[in-house]
Amino acid sequence: MLTLENGLPIKTFLRSHIYTWLNNERVPIRVPATQYVSLVQRWILGKIHDNRAFPTDSPTGNTTSAYASGGLNTPGANTPIAMGPTTSNAPLSTLAGHDWVGKKGGFPENFFGDVKTSFRQIFRLYAHLYHSHWIDPFWHMSTGSNSSGWTDLNSCFVHFISVAKLFGLLSEKDMEPMQPLIDIWIANGSIPADAVNGACTIVPSQ
Repeated sequence: MLTLENGLPIKTFLRSHIYTWLNNERVPIRVPATQYVSLVQRWILGKIHDNRAFPTDSPTGNTTSAYASGGLNTPGANTPIAMGPTTSNAPLSTLAGHDWVGKKGGFPENFFGDVKTSFRQIFRLYAHLYHSHWIDPFWHMSTGSNSSGWTDLNSCFVHFISVAKLFGLLSEKDMEPMQPLIDIWIANGSIPADAVNGACTIVPSQ
């Protein structure tokens, strides 16, 4: 739960939502907002800097194309024979072995889940900023000759939501606390139509 430093709960923008953090025993606990932000930053940075979660080296392994008669380097297989037709209705990814988002790039099976979790946690931070810090400091930062502040916050959030919706990284339930504001940006075209329609939504293999 996002709370004030005195432990009072903070409700997110426009709708009543309570966010908790899982401790080491996987038990939801209430933490102050400042601690929640630090925990999110630490978790996401830990994932990004973990080469097992986000590998930076080129994937390794056997790149030889496999055929029913053997590989391209199989003696006497100068013209590999493709496997015959099958009556199976299973997708090709299943016939070729278990598949997942990022597999070809060397990413682990839980990669897509980690990305979605990261987006969900970042969304919660935005919801907190809009609910508890819209007036102070963001609105006050935009007065006078300073044009930054809430306009910068809006710009960052619009880009964030556009990417999240375009690739299906946040569910409708995830976005519910900020949906009224998101609907305004959809209506005025700030969030592109392709993003609204989830044109590049990633559907993990089953």
